[in-house]
Formats: sequence, structure tokens, C-alpha cells
Amino acid sequence: MHRIPPLKLNEALRRRLGAITLGQAVVLVGLLVLPLLAWLFWPSFSSGASEAMPLLHVVERGEFVHEITERGSVESASNIEVRCEVQAQGSAGTRILEIVPEGTYVKAGDLICRLDSSALENDELKQKSVVENANAAMIQAKSDHETAVKALDEYLQGKYQIDRAQIDADLAVAEENARRAADNVRYSKQLLEKGYITKLQLQADEFAAKKAATDLEAAKLRLKVLDEYTKAKTKLQLEADIQSTEAKFKAQENTWKLELQRLNLISEQIKKCRITAPANGQVVYANNTERYGGQEIIIEEGTVVRERQVIVRLPDPKRMQVKARINESKIALVKEGQTASIRLDALPDQELQGVVRKVNEYPVQGGWWAANIKEYETTVEILGSPEGLRPGLNAEVRIRVAQLPDAIQVPVQAVLAQGDKYYCFVWRNNDWELRQIEVGNTNDKMLVVKSNLQPGERVAANAAALREQFELPGDVPATEPKTMLASSEAAGGIQPGEEKATKGSDARPTPKTAPAGKKRPSEDPAPTKSDPASLASRRFDQLDANGDGRLSQEELPASMQDQFAVVDANRDGFVDRQEWLAAARALAARGPEPKPKSRGG
Repeated sequence: MHRIPPLKLNEALRRRLGAITLGQAVVLVGLLVLPLLAWLFWPSFSSGASEAMPLLHVVERGEFVHEITERGSVESASNIEVRCEVQAQGSAGTRILEIVPEGTYVKAGDLICRLDSSALENDELKQKSVVENANAAMIQAKSDHETAVKALDEYLQGKYQIDRAQIDADLAVAEENARRAADNVRYSKQLLEKGYITKLQLQADEFAAKKAATDLEAAKLRLKVLDEYTKAKTKLQLEADIQSTEAKFKAQENTWKLELQRLNLISEQIKKCRITAPANGQVVYANNTERYGGQEIIIEEGTVVRERQVIVRLPDPKRMQVKARINESKIALVKEGQTASIRLDALPDQELQGVVRKVNEYPVQGGWWAANIKEYETTVEILGSPEGLRPGLNAEVRIRVAQLPDAIQVPVQAVLAQGDKYYCFVWRNNDWELRQIEVGNTNDKMLVVKSNLQPGERVAANAAALREQFELPGDVPATEPKTMLASSEAAGGIQPGEEKATKGSDARPTPKTAPAGKKRPSEDPAPTKSDPASLASRRFDQLDANGDGRLSQEELPASMQDQFAVVDANRDGFVDRQEWLAAARALAARGPEPKPKSRGG
């Protein structure tokens, strides 16, 4: 297959362009464009020519590098965080009344931030009154307890002893009265026998003796009741009073201590509303802006901060790091210890080196509308922090997840996946050969080939262009071809037609109905010049490697790029399908140029 070399303007013609008329310019452009279009579309429009072929890529051996690129922000690896330690008292937090400007250098003990303490001060006044009331109740309970203890001692050592002594005295008198009454009855009986007294007097003495005996029994019974019942009952009651008053005293004491503790806590909270620097450093606000429209935390006067929330940081400028978020589709490739290169937006000409120090086990909480997007925070330490490095700078991190010093590799578009097997089309002996290969790592642009492919061999740069013309093992009817990786990067190459001149116009890729590696039967008709639009459209699809519907100058072979501006009618830097087909129609209307003779004569 031959091509007409593109025409070029010579220097003399360029000098004369400024002096020609508009009509002359139109004629001159027509003379230049028509041969150019004939060169661009001749392989497709020529009668009996083979259909346009995909680009070739020469298999290379060299260093393979796979890097993951993400954005992040610089922060200190050794931050002294100053937090809000004021407890929220029934509110969302505490408001910032005063804060030093960000970037201020402070010394240990300097005031950094002052929070609103008015509500705490009011609580302190109320709490002081509560503490005093609790103290008074505790004193009264203590007095009651001490009184109960003394009441028991008073009874056992006083009242009981008095009551028992009184009963003892009454018992002694009753015994004496009973003895005398008994003697009187005995004497009266003797006197009655002698006739000195009457029987009535004897009866009176006998009645008096009975009464004295009854009084004696009553005295004994009172002593027994006092010792066995009254004393025990009174003692139990007084002991119960002691225990009750003791419990009340302890309760009031605990209440007083709790109220006092709360008062001290409020006083401490008031003191914590004045936040001072724990060490020397530069103040950096702990602002936090979530990605994807999440919650924003901006530190400034008037902002409400919650307990334990970081307000400012005092970073160490000698130890800096970058925190980036890795998508879940790539996080499995990132490991601790991997090297990384870092570029700062503020220092675009300087590349910093880093090391992955930490990969979080759990994803970062995203915004409400991006809840399904999982990202994992990854910390990359910057090795050798340069001058001018400060927290908050935006950075681009390239984490090197794989590196092979000597690997055979091809573009990902050159490989087809069929189940768990991979294939490519090898240009060999002026014909296509379907070959199964074993693949390794990929970086979405290049693919490592482990076996069955050697450096220097040429493969179809866009294997999908030949997919429908070959039957892969395991194919079923109406199955769409599937490439291994979808990538927008087009692999460069050379036209196989330059190597296929000896095969003639009948050499075509193998159809699915024929065994792999065999030519298409002659009865399978090929497109002819009667269908220029179809041929031009197919040619356009073959060159459009990234599938964006337009051709950039880089997507054309080197031999076509000099004439790119002629076909780009609207001068937008791309050739779209309409521009391509318009050029094809213009060439078809003019008719094809005579087929050039072969180079061999």
C-alpha cells in the first residue's frame, strides 16, 4: 500500500502569498488541499484497496512505574493542639469572644483565645447559694446525730438508774411493810386468844398484811418490767435515732460536697475560658472544610466551639506532612513505607520527597450527598522540609505503588480481555496474528506483559479495531468486544500499510468464521470507493483512539501532522467528524488521484 507524499509550500511561494488576490488564493488553496485530501483518504477510497488498518505499537522493554496521584494539604506532623475544655452547659457549645490573629507567634503562657463565660459566672453565683444551704442542712443533721448519741448515754447512765433506784427503794419499803403486817397479824391472834382485842381488830390487821404483801409483789414486778422491757425498748429507740440522724448527716454531707464540687467545677470552667499557649509557636486556626459540600468549621470570633474541639494548633515547622484522601478503588495498592513525590501549589518548581507513614483502616465520613464515595485518609511524611513550607498549603501527592526496572510493556488499548485470559494482535509476516499473553501490573496507560511477547514485536495499538474480525476462544454470538482497561490515552504507532505492500489488496484480517491467523475469503466484499463516507467514518474511528469524537494533532501519525491545519476548517485545534467527512466528500467529488507507481519502479 502506497501513499502520495504531502505537498509543502516552498519559501518563494510563502513570500508571494501576501500579494495574491482572493481568487488567486482560492485557486492556490484548492491546488494544495485536493492532493492533500487524496493522500489522507487514498487508502480508503481506492478501488480494491484493503480497509484502513489500526496503528502499530512497538513492544518496549524498560522501567515501569505506577503512581497514584491525589490532592491534599500540608500540616505539621507534630502539632500541639489547643482544645476547648469548657463543658457545654445545656447548649451547643461556647462562643469565642476574642482570639489572636492566625499566624501570630506566641510564647508559653500568652493568651490565645477568650471564650464567653457570662453564663458560667451566673451559674457560679447561684451555686454558691446552693452550697450554703446544703452546708446549713449538713450542720443541723450533724447536731441531731450528736443529740441522739447523748440521749442514749443519758438514759442508760441517768434516767434508767434513777428509775431503778426508785423502784429498789419502793421494794425495800414494801418488804418492810409486809414483814411488819405479818408480825401484827401474829400478835393480834395471840391477843385475841387472851381476850385483849376483838375479832374485828384481828381482821383489820390481816387486811393490812395482805395489802403490804400486794405492794411488795407490785414493787418486784415494776423492777422486772424496768430491767427486762422498758430499758430494752428505750435503748432500741434511742439507737435507732442515732442511726437515722447519722444517715441524714451523711446524706447532707454528701450533698454539700457535691454542690461544693459543682461550684469548684464552675470556677474551673470560668478559668478555662481564658486559653493560654502551652508552648512557643505560631498560631494556626483549626479550620476544617469537608469535601463534597460537607460541614465547614471556621474558627473566628463569634464561632461556637464544642468541648474537646481543636481551636488552634501550634505546629512544628521542622516536621511536616501531607494528608491526602485515596479512593477505595485504589486504597488496596497503598502501603506504609511507599515513596512519594510531592509538589506544592506555592512552590511548583520544587519537587519534595515523602514516605507513606499511615493509611487509615476506616473511610472518612463524606458529605450527605456523597455518602457512597469512600475515601481513606493517608498520611505522607515530607522528607527534609524546605524553607517556606507552612501548614495549609495545597499539595499534589504522587504515591509510587509499583516500580519494575526492566519490564516488557504495551498500551492498555493493545490488550483484549476474554474471561480470565488476555490477547493482543501481533503484526507478523505482513499479517495479523492473535496471541494469548500473560499480563501483570498496569498504570492505566501501560500494561506489563509477563510472557509470550518480546521487545521489538509490533502489536495493534487499538486492539478493539480488530476485535470483530477475529474469533477469540470462548466467544458467543452477539457478544460485544471488551478491552482489558478503558483508558483515554491513545498509544502512538506506525501505519501497518507501510509494511503490507507485498501482500496486495486481498490481504485482510481474519473473520470470526475462519480460524485465527487465516485470511478473509475472497467472496467477503471489501468497501469500495462507491461508499466514501463509510470508509472515511471508519478511518476516523480508527484514528480516534480516545473515543472523544474528534481528532487532536497528537492522535494522527507523524506523517499526517504537517497537514493538520488544512483539514481543521474552524481552527479550534481539533478535527471533528463533520470536518473529516467534508474533506472526504470534496475528494470524492473531485475523483481519486491516479494510483502512484510502486517505489520499486
